[in-house]
Amino acid sequence: MNERVDSSTGYVLGVDGGGTNTRAALFSPSGQQVGEGHADAANFHRISLEVAVEHILQAVDAACGEAGVTRAELVRVCIGLAGVQHPEHHRQMYDALFPLFSHAKFMLETDARIALAGATDLAPGVVVIAGTGSIALGMNRDGLFKRSGGWGSTIGDEGSGYYIGRRALQSVVLAYDHRSEPTTLTQRILGYFNIQSAEDLPAIIYRPSTKVVQEIAQLSKVVAAAAREGDEAAQDILDDAGYELACAVNAVIKQLGMQEEVFRVAYVGGIFNVGDLILPKFSAYVKRYAPHVKVGPPLFPPVIGAVKLANR
Repeated sequence: MNERVDSSTGYVLGVDGGGTNTRAALFSPSGQQVGEGHADAANFHRISLEVAVEHILQAVDAACGEAGVTRAELVRVCIGLAGVQHPEHHRQMYDALFPLFSHAKFMLETDARIALAGATDLAPGVVVIAGTGSIALGMNRDGLFKRSGGWGSTIGDEGSGYYIGRRALQSVVLAYDHRSEPTTLTQRILGYFNIQSAEDLPAIIYRPSTKVVQEIAQLSKVVAAAAREGDEAAQDILDDAGYELACAVNAVIKQLGMQEEVFRVAYVGGIFNVGDLILPKFSAYVKRYAPHVKVGPPLFPPVIGAVKLANR
């Protein structure tokens, strides 16, 4: 816990809640991080609203407990969540959370907004998030915000863990049908689900469960392992994911009119943990469109971006 923010008059809390997990960070009046908490997913489109709130409170209370303070001692709170971009969804979650933090200055932001705040330290720039889902968000020097992506697993989330996992499943069934070349993804994915044949996949993929999207997204790790061992289908999937994520970034840059400016493009999320399997092509696609950008990791993680927004 070595991050530091500007001093405040009391305890400041930031929360980052996504489709896989939730993290809370608590800072003291002197600007030192004094508590951290973790919990499961907080995207209420994939779990119920009640469970999402429960997970948020678990992370918050763990952070407060580590510091020996109570929620009543919080003076500023910023919670950034996946799934609250639409005004109606924002209202539903705000109405559920505000009574729990009404004593503090309370903000509810999207996960992309807090990621951007942390990634650029509140400066103009662009952030792309690729975890279970995907979205890009940017801000120019005039304070204008624009986004691309974030449409969810059914109609969007290109380049995300779910996108990669779904493409891997398609590669398995295409190979099974003799519509494409064999791939080592077949045995890897059958082993992952502990099944014997591609014919067994529908029973798993189409079963009623709130965790199917997350389970498919986790296949991105299987794809990365196969790609490192030279599987062409896996390598192609990751190349395409890098291209799709770059397209989202470039769409934001275009909307903000920043093609010739110097700024930071930061990448956030588990998909970028594969490093050299996706970053070189992602960076090349972005710089082909905006040659002066600096592509790199975030200056601060999203949860610290939430703290910075709360403290501002």
